[in-house]
Amino acid sequence: MDYEAYIARLEQECDVVYQLAEQARSKGLDPRMTVEIPRASDLADRTQKLLDFLHPRQTAAQIREMTAKHDGNRELVAIDIARIVTAESLLYGVKEKCKACDGTGEIAKTPTWKVPCDDCGAIGTVMGFEEAIGEADWKETLKTFESEAIKAKGEHIRVAQCLYHGICAGLAVLTEGILVAPLEGVVSCRILSNDDASECLAVNYAGPIRSAGGTGQALSVLIADVLRRDFGLGVPKVTFAEVERYKEEVSKYSRGLQYRPSNPQLEVIAQNCPVYVDGEGVGGEVTGQRDLPRVPTNKVREGMLLVMCEGLVLKAPKILKYVEELQLDGWDWLKSFVQTKGGSTEIKPSEKYMSDVLAGRPIFGLPMQEGGLRLRYGRSRLAGLATTAMHPVTMMAMGGFVICGTQMKYERPGKATVATPCDTIDGPYLQMRDGSARRFSDEAELKVLAGLDPDEDWSVLPTQPEWPIAKIWDLGELLVPVGEFLENNHPLAPSPYVREWHEGVLADQGIEIPKTFMEAVECSKIYSVPIQPRYVATGWQDLTAQEAHDFMSSLKLAASGTEIQVPEKVRELAYRINLGITAEGYLTGDESLLILNLLPKLTASLKINLAIYDNAVAWLNTLADYEIRPRTTIRIGARMGKPEGSKHREMNPKIHGLWPVGFNVGAQRRIRDAARKGEGVSVGIRVCPFCNTQTWRGVCLGGVGEAKPHKAVETNFVGVIKQDLQTEDLWKECLEITHQATEPEVKGSKGLRNAEKMPEDMLKSVLRHRNGTSAFRDGTIRFDMVDITMTHFRPDEIGITAAQAVELGYDVDCQGKAVVSDDQVIELMPQDVVVAENCVKPLLQAMRFTDDMLKTMYDLEGFYQIAEDAGHEALIGQLIMGLAPHTSGAVLARIIGVAGVKGHYGHPFYHAAKRRNCDGDIDCILLLTEGLINFSRMFLPKSRGGRMDAPLTLTTRIVATEIDKEALNVDVLWKYPTSFYELTQSEEPPTPKTALKHGIRIVESFIDEGERPVGQIGYTHETSDCAGGPRNNPYNTLEGMRRKTMEQFSLGEILHCMDNEEQASKLIDRHLIRDMRGNLRAYGQQKVRCPKCSASYRRVPVSGKCRTIMEKKTDPFTGEEIETLCPGKLILTVTEGGVSKYDGLMQTLIEKYGCNHYIAGLYSQVSKWVAETFESKELGTQQSLWD
Repeated sequence: MDYEAYIARLEQECDVVYQLAEQARSKGLDPRMTVEIPRASDLADRTQKLLDFLHPRQTAAQIREMTAKHDGNRELVAIDIARIVTAESLLYGVKEKCKACDGTGEIAKTPTWKVPCDDCGAIGTVMGFEEAIGEADWKETLKTFESEAIKAKGEHIRVAQCLYHGICAGLAVLTEGILVAPLEGVVSCRILSNDDASECLAVNYAGPIRSAGGTGQALSVLIADVLRRDFGLGVPKVTFAEVERYKEEVSKYSRGLQYRPSNPQLEVIAQNCPVYVDGEGVGGEVTGQRDLPRVPTNKVREGMLLVMCEGLVLKAPKILKYVEELQLDGWDWLKSFVQTKGGSTEIKPSEKYMSDVLAGRPIFGLPMQEGGLRLRYGRSRLAGLATTAMHPVTMMAMGGFVICGTQMKYERPGKATVATPCDTIDGPYLQMRDGSARRFSDEAELKVLAGLDPDEDWSVLPTQPEWPIAKIWDLGELLVPVGEFLENNHPLAPSPYVREWHEGVLADQGIEIPKTFMEAVECSKIYSVPIQPRYVATGWQDLTAQEAHDFMSSLKLAASGTEIQVPEKVRELAYRINLGITAEGYLTGDESLLILNLLPKLTASLKINLAIYDNAVAWLNTLADYEIRPRTTIRIGARMGKPEGSKHREMNPKIHGLWPVGFNVGAQRRIRDAARKGEGVSVGIRVCPFCNTQTWRGVCLGGVGEAKPHKAVETNFVGVIKQDLQTEDLWKECLEITHQATEPEVKGSKGLRNAEKMPEDMLKSVLRHRNGTSAFRDGTIRFDMVDITMTHFRPDEIGITAAQAVELGYDVDCQGKAVVSDDQVIELMPQDVVVAENCVKPLLQAMRFTDDMLKTMYDLEGFYQIAEDAGHEALIGQLIMGLAPHTSGAVLARIIGVAGVKGHYGHPFYHAAKRRNCDGDIDCILLLTEGLINFSRMFLPKSRGGRMDAPLTLTTRIVATEIDKEALNVDVLWKYPTSFYELTQSEEPPTPKTALKHGIRIVESFIDEGERPVGQIGYTHETSDCAGGPRNNPYNTLEGMRRKTMEQFSLGEILHCMDNEEQASKLIDRHLIRDMRGNLRAYGQQKVRCPKCSASYRRVPVSGKCRTIMEKKTDPFTGEEIETLCPGKLILTVTEGGVSKYDGLMQTLIEKYGCNHYIAGLYSQVSKWVAETFESKELGTQQSLWD
């Protein structure tokens, strides 16, 4: 498919949806009359549309110009753009009254409660701009700025606003214009006075700065330093009290940091940083150094901690790189935080992945433990961008605790991965209950042994009698792309001698692949190449030379001379070597041919000192007259991380729309109940600018009464009051419009969280209920799915035909041949996705709701017009938005198929465009029509972080150079060169970048050469089915944590690479005992609540009853107002069962599997505390002092 034609087609189809949405919005039934999600084609466009203060400028054109000037160096572009934006704000900015607070500096949350306005910083004014700002030449602006900046130094508020604009703009460029950090992470700037009367710049950060990552956080401080120099501002002179305040906040921060600097290091940072790093108070209050003059809060400042501890410290090398390039002084102190690299790169066991073991989520192998997952280099078409691959039978042998989409925490090369199926690598080596053992590579074969039909889903667990496996001696291979080593800068581990390496060696010398063992031996001798790896068992490397000698010496050769029997005493060694063996003890498989060949040579080695050999492979090479290379080099420890997931995102409790029902309608939140009560709710009051009609709606549709009629016009916000919305009348109207015979169970929200208390039209709630769907907090219908990589697909595996693929634009396969067959492999285009099969029904319900809404509410034709019995085929070709929770920008995509996985497949570019990788992250999708018609910025909460996870822009075209750089490390070869494999055998593990000098090509290679990577991506290992392996994870299907945990340990019993005592110790220490202690503490500090009205009390009311007023009535005789209180009974929020829920489980684990002495003693003490906290039934009850 031609890429430009593909993009043109997407944008053309997107235009159609935008036209429809604009037509619907023009009816005036939504908060705004136009679509509120602007389109953006690139980073420059996104940046300008993301930040409101950039809208009237030429920032997008300036970013493109700076990108060309700096050859794509985004950091230098960000610094230049920050200076230009700051200069424009200074020269063309004008003071205007803040619309959000109407110049008062306060926002009314309720009729009696007001809070400082964030938009203006509580000063009542904001910066507007002269029209000339849109025509200004940036070069002339900077020249003028250099002289005017110093003059404006004394205008603190004005200068601070200009600096704020520049820092946010620069940060937006750094974060590709898609993250929420520029919107929510940088709160404000202030000009502070030092004790010596000099002035400095303070930047106020908030928690969402975390989304920018350490690099963005650190470089925002560097940008601030560059800008404060332009205004002649000095550096902060931090007082002793302020330094001590920093220290206390670091020690009190409960959410944790990637790095916690020591107190001396904090002193260095605080006393030398050229910008005063401040933050918004959100945590617990400090006990010392309170009410400091320059610190406006006594709470812990999360944003400040993130920038200082994770940004400045961890990204010190990157800051120093640009400090040197820009020739800035005042940053030498940062050199003390740069760790000099050196020493050995030896690959050693690492337990970091086991730092958080959780109940029900098994450990699949201890670090580098014999029998664990074996490293194999390569990339399947379902791997890359943190995704790896394993054999589907391995997933089955793991009890289904890993299926396609499950996150695995693993030992190396990164922190986490999502495993996908690949059936062209080694599966597990399994010992059956009858004593036979072999390597399995066929899912159907193992299913039959478990009594299942070959087409039936794998659902057998280790505790069930149908479970056929006695021991898992080897889990098989984990296929890891070289790109993962590059991304994580992990030294290249030695590669095992695998089939593709051997074939490459033969191909380099023009040798045909031998068909028999004897041919392989002759080939090895004649051409001095290693023996074909299919004849070498994978476990030889794990044995010592002595163990191998003992095993070989014990074997019995049958009279036929071709059969070898393994005596019972060395049967376990056969299992460890991973040799095929029958129930009767005879060796089978190709690996036995090597043993048969070496047995006659065994006597020659009887007098050799076996201790001189590193392992069995080294000893075998002395027996053979050909080279034997190991098929196992590095094993990778792993454990289950987050379970996979794909589902309709629903609020808790579920709501059908953003209609306020009040707080006195009960927990069900039914709109019909609110209609009967007719009570007032807090909503925004708005006024029509033409007819002065007061309304809660965002649009006035015309004059009312004597008012002059006019066209639909958007209303202006005045304030928030509690009023009756005429819910009963609107409810009856909705029932009449929708022809409802009975009152449906439509649910609204108790109150509105957005700043202007803007409700959604009630009719949408009724229509959602009628179509079996519900709404998210911004009025959209969303679907959450795990991100999984896919670069190539086959039509038949994603539920479409070759003809449908051609209709979608896929006219040629990855080999350049015309697409005519359903099983051809086709390269996936960057903005096409394959969604989860279990989301088909709710997606269809969302489509039906859209059509119903267009017809019933907007009087328009339906867009999708799907049949009642429509299946997944109705989804093919539909446009969607992809959105990550830490971003504020969506990416346009198209559904081309469905697969039986709990996640959604997408191109690496697609996921990276959302600033995501595929290590277990979950993102959402929503139909394009849904987002454009129903999303409104006015529905978003005004609280900090309210604009996260909101589609404030829509990227219609993915540009490879403007996405997360991790996608550039995806390798693209059809096969790895032999020079790469030989490189990995270096005595000292080589750095991953050296692989690029030995034939490895990645996406960035194409970009460096000026080529487009789309259409040229290859992969090394084929996969039969993208939905291979089990479909369901027992973690999600089993009921009760105890059952899940016992299955976890039952699996550990049969894993050769596991030690259940170690697993029990880790689980109790990292999860169960912490939960128990935390709940015990919460029990002593808990609130009480009313289950009827959900009211909570820090202390029990004196009356012992709920004090919520449910209803007020006027006595008809006395005229007095009578209050009806809630009849609910107060209950505890933390119960004895909640505290002791894991007590019995821990006792069982310790008794059955054991644990280390420390954990056993800790459990004994905590269990005793819990028992003493609650009244013992054995001791009876306390006696009263009187009758």
